[in-house]
Amino acid sequence: MSRSKSGAGVGFPGRLFKPTGPITSWHIAATYIGTVVGAGFASGQEILQFFAAFGGWGLLGIVVASLGFALLGAFILYLGQRLQTRSHHPIFMHTCGPVLGRFIDALVTLFLFGAMVVMLAGVGAIFREHLGLPAAWGVAGTMVLALLTVLYGLSGVMAANTVIIPVMVILILGISTYSLNHHGLIIADLAFTAPGLAAAPHWLLAALLYISYNLILSVPVLAPMGKAAPNPGVLVKGALVGGLVLGLLSMMLTLVQMAHFPKIAHYQVPMLYVVRPYSEALRISFALVLWAEVFTTLIADLYGFATRLSQYRGWSYRWTAAGSLLTAASFSGIGFSTLVGTLYPLLGYTGLIFLLGLLVRLGKLMLGKKFY
Repeated sequence: MSRSKSGAGVGFPGRLFKPTGPITSWHIAATYIGTVVGAGFASGQEILQFFAAFGGWGLLGIVVASLGFALLGAFILYLGQRLQTRSHHPIFMHTCGPVLGRFIDALVTLFLFGAMVVMLAGVGAIFREHLGLPAAWGVAGTMVLALLTVLYGLSGVMAANTVIIPVMVILILGISTYSLNHHGLIIADLAFTAPGLAAAPHWLLAALLYISYNLILSVPVLAPMGKAAPNPGVLVKGALVGGLVLGLLSMMLTLVQMAHFPKIAHYQVPMLYVVRPYSEALRISFALVLWAEVFTTLIADLYGFATRLSQYRGWSYRWTAAGSLLTAASFSGIGFSTLVGTLYPLLGYTGLIFLLGLLVRLGKLMLGKKFY
């Protein structure tokens, strides 16, 4: 495939990264959080299946996941800086070797498409179940905004996250605190489990799967951010803040869901069930914020998928992005909770290979072994 002198690649909209100022730890943290917090997380569906279903043990799983996001996210950013990569391909080749690396690269590219389907299905569920609007309207409008955003490349993805993430964090913490104060939480709630809803047979395996599939889907955004960051310190701080905030949000949402078992388990978007007794304005505001969080993950997945596919095939980045969205929309009628419960655990098991490769490389680095 031919490349321009700037390395932008065939069909790319000029330089993909045009920051208006220095890249800070907050830019990295916000984009990291926005990539992870998508339809499954913000809606409560992921939290329900990977943590809340295990009761009190799920809280320990959140601690494991938060530490994993902070440590391994920082290492992926570091690899992106050291390898000076614009896509996820070199990261997988470096951590898993040429054979497994190519396999995981292809599989992740495919799963990025699947994740787009999940995001669009989530949009449909939010508009249909809690805004009382046709799902097709929400999906169509979201597709247009997503395409306009990714045409600005990684700078567009980062700009969207730095605006949306602070609002999301404040609102989720506020809603969770109010809900726990209003409904209360007793010891019996922590002991309640729902194994039939769990994404894995054991809480620790569920936490590891949660780390692995979220990390593996974050690489397409983390790697180029690592390349653009001014120094390793910014990367480490950004990953630490991102991991800790993700852990805090997960903990609050899990506690809220435990206080609402078992009724909450019957909803495609569990967190919107939590806010139903509150004012109409608050419920609509929360639904819109959920949509915004779905949007941030959708644009990250679309950016990663279109970047890799257009690089590999030599296609136009713009047309690849547009075609990908239209194709993903055609599959978005599948049930949202069904997609989360099947696609994500499958990706998680695949991601364990990548997780092992990351840990081996990190161990070698800490022991002073040669980087390459």
